[in-house]
Amino acid sequence: MLKEFRVQGYRGFKDEIVWSFVPAGDYDFAPYAVSETGLIKSGIVFGKNGSGKSNLGYALFDIINHLADGVQKDNDYYDNFVYANHADGLVKFTYLFLLDGQELEYRYSKTESGELVAEELKCNGDLILSLEKNGALILHGFDFSDRVKQDIEQGGNAVSVVKFLLASTPLPSGHYLLNLQSFVEQMLWFQNLDERRYLGLKSSERTLSRFILKNDLVDDLQNFLEETSEQSYSLLRLEGDEDWLYCTVDGELIPLLAIASTGTRSLFLLYCWMKQVEQQRASFVFIDEFDAFYHFALSKAVSKRLFNLPAQVFLSSHNTALISNDLLRPDCYFVIDGKSVRSLPQLTDKDLQWGHNLEKLYRGGAFEA
Repeated sequence: MLKEFRVQGYRGFKDEIVWSFVPAGDYDFAPYAVSETGLIKSGIVFGKNGSGKSNLGYALFDIINHLADGVQKDNDYYDNFVYANHADGLVKFTYLFLLDGQELEYRYSKTESGELVAEELKCNGDLILSLEKNGALILHGFDFSDRVKQDIEQGGNAVSVVKFLLASTPLPSGHYLLNLQSFVEQMLWFQNLDERRYLGLKSSERTLSRFILKNDLVDDLQNFLEETSEQSYSLLRLEGDEDWLYCTVDGELIPLLAIASTGTRSLFLLYCWMKQVEQQRASFVFIDEFDAFYHFALSKAVSKRLFNLPAQVFLSSHNTALISNDLLRPDCYFVIDGKSVRSLPQLTDKDLQWGHNLEKLYRGGAFEA
């Protein structure tokens, strides 16, 4: 699981911003929100417009660009990448993972074009590798000739040393580098606003309808729509048609997506991703503005479904009706202000209890950073 993420110099983040997934309180409710490892498994990020919610989630997925293979990437990821007039012109990332009982700390820096210029990896506090541009390679636990090390040092860090080790070294099952690679390749970020975008897990089908039909999920989708949004559709497939999912309206067959509202289309997309998260055993999921088209009651119903997934799942939202002890515990709600991201207990001296109305406190300014 991811234990902590830090980033500095990325887009609107001039100074280092830290997002910790270590619980900030001791609560005996919403136990599903914290994993067996003791880390926060589910949460929601709130903040004013322009506070950095989208940037925070997107920055966290930078690691996909140089460690993951066979997943979706964004060709425009490095547009507007570096904070304007940043002192050294670098974006600095730090990830702290807890994987199979081992703590991995992975740091690296990139230029405005995405070129890797420094990299460091520690396992349980012990230095494994360290390399800065035009510097000497420090490498422990891996046996390479001086010629190979020299080639790496002179390679300009065009390729991650971690990725080089994964590609060139036979590693036993359960090795910390394989665990790291697996976690990163099973991450997923997506949004459905002006356009659909995603990073990470590779979608298995080019259309949503084909995914539903191929995986025989017609009845399951019908039940999902009714349980979450109280929309009752009679869904069916036509023999020989693998491109469209149909519904019946007054006895007439119509493609579902031809009559679905914006909110229902968004819910349809979410359902397909939820199924792929389950099938592909996703590790970490971030959904940006997940409920932009949802009624407040639908947002809550969908959140409960998402938080029951086995992956770490985090959402961003403006819907303050979700800030409730009925859904999550106080330290699973995060507030970002462009300079920091902290959970509710870290933003007040009040001892937050089950009976507190968290939404009312939030709206009243009790958690202003």
